[in-house]
Amino acid sequence: MNIINPTLASNSISIHPRGFDSLVPVAVVFTNEDTSKETIIPSTDSRYVSNELVLDVLTDGFSEGERYTIEVLQDTALIFRGKAFVTEFTDINYSINNQEFQIDIDTDSDELKVYE
Repeated sequence: MNIINPTLASNSISIHPRGFDSLVPVAVVFTNEDTSKETIIPSTDSRYVSNELVLDVLTDGFSEGERYTIEVLQDTALIFRGKAFVTEFTDINYSINNQEFQIDIDTDSDELKVYE
């Protein structure tokens, strides 16, 4: 899953393509999972980092919490299919229940009883 930051004008998407020709332009098709609206965005730059292909795409107009199915195309050939989630948080500090559920550690005991 790729994370798209809505506060940035451009984001990088890391993929493992089925095949890649550096001479053929790359387009990324974003399909909103809630509205089924498709947005085709051409890649502004592509490069390999380790064994992943990194694509830079312009992502203006994306909103927090949106989910997308992404398809990466070279001409008509599908080279990758995956998911993207729009959030300003990184995958390290993101919580699905952002401060909605907190554990009360004052009443929590250190002892765990196990009955056999």
